Amino acid sequence: MRWVDSLSSPDADGGLPRAETKFVEKLDRARAELFTGSLLYTKPASLELTEGEPAFFRAEVFGQWQAPQQDGRASAKVEVGGQVAVKLHCSGAASCTLISSERQPVTDDRDFKEATAWLWEVTPKKAGQVNLALTVTSYYEGTETVLYEKPPIVAQAKVAEAPKDGGAFGWLVDSYGWVKRTFEELALFAGALTVILGLWLAWKTRNSPPVVAGPPPITGGGPAQEARSEQVRSRATGTTATGRTTGSNSPGDAP
Repeated sequence: MRWVDSLSSPDADGGLPRAETKFVEKLDRARAELFTGSLLYTKPASLELTEGEPAFFRAEVFGQWQAPQQDGRASAKVEVGGQVAVKLHCSGAASCTLISSERQPVTDDRDFKEATAWLWEVTPKKAGQVNLALTVTSYYEGTETVLYEKPPIVAQAKVAEAPKDGGAFGWLVDSYGWVKRTFEELALFAGALTVILGLWLAWKTRNSPPVVAGPPPITGGGPAQEARSEQVRSRATGTTATGRTTGSNSPGDAP
């Protein structure tokens, strides 16, 4: 890159060489033909950078002095015309990779409302601060001769730490946590079911009719056992067994 202006050393005759004179005249005309455009670029703070997660930085140059307003973008005036290069320099906690052409033509688009765009991938390497410097340079045709260069727009952005995980065994930690939570929920459910069952049994016992015990079972045999059985049955029916019942005498017996 080299700067060329109209002030050059004269030749031996006190004037500029003819070829150089013509070149300087062309440069003067090219500078006079530059027009005021606008630069629209991503605000660094809106990138929300996180360690290890790439983000995109975009810059657009319009051939009109006022750029359309957009959220998360900032604008500035620039002198453009012909070949324009936009560069983004990054240092600190991130690196920037240009994924578009560095030099592109920019024309007065007051009629077509078109913009020329540049795009970078910003890759945070670690948590901390990244320093950004954005420059816009207008060149003379396809040469390295600079017609205009805007002072760098400097800004900073914060890079947040990456979320903590379990690394290669993160899935195992997550599975263990899931199984643990499942068992805890099942244990709580089982405990609640036990309480409900206990309350139901207590209610059932309280509201059931009392059980009346019957006569003890009679075992064995013989006349004595039959008499005892008869007495038990008599007590149950409200009568007393006193031997043979009336009407059991034979027809030959007298009263």
